[in-house]
Amino acid sequence: MARMKFLCDAERCIECNSCVTA
Repeated sequence: MARMKFLCDAERCIECNSCVTA
């Protein structure tokens, strides 16, 4: 679940990852 924070990072590329709904 640690990677989820990375994927769901508003300051990072959300759309590029997998958490488009942030």
